[in-house]
Amino acid sequence: MCLPFYLFSVDTAKKDIVFLLDGSDGTRNAFPAMLDFVEKVVQKLKVGANKDRVSVVQYSSDAEAHFHLNTYTTKEDIVDSVRGLRHRGGSPLNTGAALQYARDNVFTSSSGSRRLQGVPQMLILLNGGRSFDSVEAPASALKKQGIFVIGIGARGSDVGELQKISYDPSVALKVSEFTDLPSVQEQLSSVMSTVLVRATAMTPTVTGKKVTYLCKDVK
Repeated sequence: MCLPFYLFSVDTAKKDIVFLLDGSDGTRNAFPAMLDFVEKVVQKLKVGANKDRVSVVQYSSDAEAHFHLNTYTTKEDIVDSVRGLRHRGGSPLNTGAALQYARDNVFTSSSGSRRLQGVPQMLILLNGGRSFDSVEAPASALKKQGIFVIGIGARGSDVGELQKISYDPSVALKVSEFTDLPSVQEQLSSVMSTVLVRATAMTPTVTGKKVTYLCKDVK
């Protein structure tokens, strides 16, 4: 008798990372520090079409993708684009709608997401205030889709809200000012490493062919 099994694989050698930036009126002066932090994180990645992919979305009352996961394939192009971003402003701060926007418009195959190929998906939220709308349903939808959200808050952000948004409450990070973001960069790197371990433990995508094993005569 031969029992079938399948080869499964989660590709942790690469990852798709979306930065969701609070661009509301309250973060105008802090926006350069947010961009500098994004640049520093990107500099540590291995960017490439078949390696790490990056997208940046900015939001206030609504959200807008500055570039998608499949827009740039080099670290230099991503950094140049990030350096050229402008603060959009606006109010109120609708973090829930922004999370939903990222799920529906950025973490998609057409925008370069490789979720269906077993590539870990991460969303790094930089937030400076309490959301005007509810974040619970959008955050839950992201988690159900296997997207790991890491919330980083400053100034008037709500810790409880960040914990609800993050894939695990313990990974929500807080700084007093956005200029203090470099102080949590090592923590973020550690959390991202943990994400790769957890992604491996999740139910992965079938990427191999069916084979057989444990063959023996049955009398």
